[in-house]
Amino acid sequence: MQEFNGKTVFITGGASGVGLGIAKAFAKANANVVIADIQTDRLIDAEQQLRALSKHVLAIEADTTDVASLQRAQTEIEAAFNPVSVLCNNAGIGGGGKILETAEEKWRRVTEVNLWGPLNGVKVFLPGMLARGEPGHIVNTASFSGIQGHHSQGAYGTSKFAAVGFSEFLRNDLEGTCISASVLCPHVVDTPIFYPDLKPNETEEIQARREKMPWLQEIAVSADTVGEQVLAGIRNNELYIFCDGSDSREMLEARCRDLIGAMNRQFPN
Repeated sequence: MQEFNGKTVFITGGASGVGLGIAKAFAKANANVVIADIQTDRLIDAEQQLRALSKHVLAIEADTTDVASLQRAQTEIEAAFNPVSVLCNNAGIGGGGKILETAEEKWRRVTEVNLWGPLNGVKVFLPGMLARGEPGHIVNTASFSGIQGHHSQGAYGTSKFAAVGFSEFLRNDLEGTCISASVLCPHVVDTPIFYPDLKPNETEEIQARREKMPWLQEIAVSADTVGEQVLAGIRNNELYIFCDGSDSREMLEARCRDLIGAMNRQFPN
């Protein structure tokens, strides 16, 4: 898929962070941009930002863990624009911590949002995308924590590994169709996940919080940059969309060495 002019793009978790960055990139590409979120205040602010870039914007309250909510969103989208051609299953939540120190309720909630959310999106929107027979694309937001296990990521990392696997199998299923799939695997992105208690207009407070995390400013990429990388990834039909080539490359190389090393030890050439 190369052109997005006049195409409808649906982005869950689009009210802030990576989702909003993706929405801005599509708005600049003249797409019909639909964002969904459960955070009403951020949704209103995000819609205002997007309308400064495009007139073809729609903001919807929707919960990705609820199929009926996504079905209502689909109806609202198709009343305003043409059907969805690009689906970005981006909504997600954190859930770090050691495995035995993470409550069962947190495990279930993180899995419900980070894995079942994308699955629900695919179940609602993919049948129509296939039936129309026009080029389309699905992007599932995972994380580099779903590529290489690092730190104590517990429920979050496990859910993101599942999101990567889900995307790989989805891509297999779509082979030979007009639809393709990618998985977005950012490492560190400067988003409200690092200051969730602050509102977008609290710029001084956000900057003060960033200054207390100098490592964030050193290694993080911006959400707007990630948005542009998503468009490039779709155009190149990439399965994996990475967002930086420094720390991520080192971790990926370490994982590959570990895998090949284990194979070589157990089954020497």
